[in-house]
Amino acid sequence: MTTSQNRRMLLLILVLAIFSIFVSVTKRDWHIGPFHLDTRPRYGLDIRGGLRVVLHPDVDLYNKEHPGHPWGPEQLSLVRHIIENRVNFSGVTEPLIITRPETNQIIVELPGVRDRQAAINELKATADLRFYLLPQLGSHDNSRPAIWHQEIQKDPKTGAEVDVLIDNQTGKPVTPQELQEQVFDNPNLLVATGADLLPNCEARLDPITNKPILTFQFNDKGSAAFEQATRANIGRYLGIFLDNRLLTAPYIESVISGQGQIEGIATLKEAKALADELNAGALPVPLQLQEVRSLEATLGQEAVHTTTIAGVWGLVLVLLFMLIWYRLPGLLADVALILYAFFSIAIFKLIPVTFTLPGIAGFILSIGMAVDANILIFERFKEELRAGQPLRAAIDAGFNRAFSAIFDSNVCTVITCCVLYYFGTGPIRGFALTLGFGVAVSMFTAITVTRTFLFALVNFDFARNEKMYGLSDRAWNLHVMRLPWLWLGISALVIVPGMIAWGMGGIKPSIDFKGGTEITLSYKTPHTAAEIERILIQNGYKDSRVVISEEPNAPVDKHLAIVTTRRLTNDQRIQLIDALTHNGADLVPGTSPATVPYADVSGTVSRQLTEDAVKAVIIAELLIVFYLAFRFAIGGFLEGLQYGICAVLALIHDVAVLWGSFAILGLLYNWQIDSLFVTAMLTVIGFSVHDTIIIFDRIRENLLHRARGETFSSLVDRSINQTFSRSIKTSFTVILVLLALFIFGSSEIHQFAAALLIGIISGTYSSIFNASVLLVLWKRFRGQDKAVAPILATPSTSVSTKSVLSVPGDRPIVTPKAEPEVATTPASTSGTESGTTGSTESKAGARRRRPVRRRRM
Repeated sequence: MTTSQNRRMLLLILVLAIFSIFVSVTKRDWHIGPFHLDTRPRYGLDIRGGLRVVLHPDVDLYNKEHPGHPWGPEQLSLVRHIIENRVNFSGVTEPLIITRPETNQIIVELPGVRDRQAAINELKATADLRFYLLPQLGSHDNSRPAIWHQEIQKDPKTGAEVDVLIDNQTGKPVTPQELQEQVFDNPNLLVATGADLLPNCEARLDPITNKPILTFQFNDKGSAAFEQATRANIGRYLGIFLDNRLLTAPYIESVISGQGQIEGIATLKEAKALADELNAGALPVPLQLQEVRSLEATLGQEAVHTTTIAGVWGLVLVLLFMLIWYRLPGLLADVALILYAFFSIAIFKLIPVTFTLPGIAGFILSIGMAVDANILIFERFKEELRAGQPLRAAIDAGFNRAFSAIFDSNVCTVITCCVLYYFGTGPIRGFALTLGFGVAVSMFTAITVTRTFLFALVNFDFARNEKMYGLSDRAWNLHVMRLPWLWLGISALVIVPGMIAWGMGGIKPSIDFKGGTEITLSYKTPHTAAEIERILIQNGYKDSRVVISEEPNAPVDKHLAIVTTRRLTNDQRIQLIDALTHNGADLVPGTSPATVPYADVSGTVSRQLTEDAVKAVIIAELLIVFYLAFRFAIGGFLEGLQYGICAVLALIHDVAVLWGSFAILGLLYNWQIDSLFVTAMLTVIGFSVHDTIIIFDRIRENLLHRARGETFSSLVDRSINQTFSRSIKTSFTVILVLLALFIFGSSEIHQFAAALLIGIISGTYSSIFNASVLLVLWKRFRGQDKAVAPILATPSTSVSTKSVLSVPGDRPIVTPKAEPEVATTPASTSGTESGTTGSTESKAGARRRRPVRRRRM
């Protein structure tokens, strides 16, 4: 990177930093001319409360329209799914949606609602889009007579200009009854419906008219029907109706098949809302509004404050670790991590992402995870300095050689994110979206920001001091491949008891999965969620959820508490209500424990969401296998397939360890799996292959420059020794944050932090002692673990062929030391963290090979 390029990059980083800090610290809805920037944070139900809406589908109308298929649980689940997609299509809104099957009710709790009526309208809208031919309008060339015509009038409610159909004889608007009889009841006029659209509708401004439009694309069935209808009716009119209301009625100018656009929408905001509704799907029946209430936060400010402080302390420990271990580069990495935090917050605000307590904890954790790329780069950078490279060349080599491992590991994570987002719904999509953005930002800060900062300092004298880089490091001499079955046996000793505990019923789904009984308590005086939760725990109902609703102006039910716990018998329910109300003394007059309203409700995590997540993970794992097979195809695709399969087997090991551990904890301490456990499991899956790829990347590099007479087993041992330190350090930084969250955070995230701790530790172990061991055993089984001649690099398999050139006057800041002679056998050859080959040659021989090794970029 030249000096001018570095200056331009510094300027770009400065601009991005200023903008991100501005968005992160401000909390306003900015309107500057045509530009709109909303920097207000969105908080979840647990932090700021929200709105509770109870809806009831028109079951009688559905049964009337579907006489052969009466309303049932499947229809209620469908309505729930559509509402969830509608209010949470991108997965970042964090609503809570449950159903009451016995009463056919759907309960939606929306966080941070700013416009109550708009939220209600969005929930109730059926979004029934239909395309009808309108022969009543004649034809564009007047070859057919018209009995109706179109006029643009102002909507009396909104004041917006809308298309209205006018009867030519009466001069009055066509009535809904006439539309029903002459258009909607005629199946021959129906061309297509919203069900024939792909879920990729998009709202934008027309570049010519500057008016809102909605673009859409048909599926195969809709494309064929639309093409046939438009081909046969060129010059005639086509009406586009939403919930039986005319949006627009253009004439057909040419044949239309795959896609089109809708005009006649008043504002861009309405167009975006309509796009979301169409992407979510149309409701089969209208929904009736039965109840609307405001909700208080489910968690106290103390829990939020405690968890935030715990996370900050964890991050401080990570920043100190980087500063102490890596000195000057560590300081620059700390600055880059702080910028990562501001960049991420700005992106989350602009999407916008709803901040919940687990979400805040997850964000803090992501900062600890973002440091792993810096560790990989700095370890390679230190190797080059110890080998005698000049400072600039060492920086270039460190970044270039670490890039392949960083790139491959993050691509695997992005593959997982893309598959989860495509196949997932609701919170699964939200997890994939935020994780994907986090990966992109972490790569930018680790590779671009840190590198730019380093190049900006190399011309200063203090930056040439060897003490500024902490070059001393321990040389590892592990012999993992001497006892391969020992490491696999240790894994079996951990996994098998967990599977037995699972079979004994150790996995205990919480009410998030199973649902439970919802009790609605109307108190005489206000009660806090904390005091109700204490009573629940004292009576053995730890797995419960309490929501407080205060409506001082309500005629009745001013102080409401909605308690959801496991399914209760009649006796259990009465006993619990007695405990919560002091035998009914705290209830409003006229209410007794026996008359308190209650209902069985579904879980917050639907079966479809769980099935979508499992399907997405399986597909992601298959794609990771093929991606790694391609990237590690040093001896051909089938050879590369071994790497992909071994990496995914290590991933499955981590999932099994985490699942089995929670089964054991479920038996011993009654731990339950909830929606946060799903998030933790997906996080482990997303990051499991990172350490594996670090080792595999070094194996790939060493294979291209294999030591003379070296077996594959000894080469893998050498690769493990060279990467062992960085594998431990990348996991250690994450563990620091998790320990802080687990020990000092609020109880609501203890199990979340524990699950991630188990997953991270298991992932580190499986990368070193499972994935690599399985790869060696595979090679031995195929008779490929033999001492062979070195493999020459080819353009298609080389890690990097870029040359590193020294700047004139750039001299080494470290004099390379002669490497000690190590007496080894080919079967047990090992290396050091600094990259020594560990062969049986003399020191002179090692020095003779070093220039060749330095040319690999």
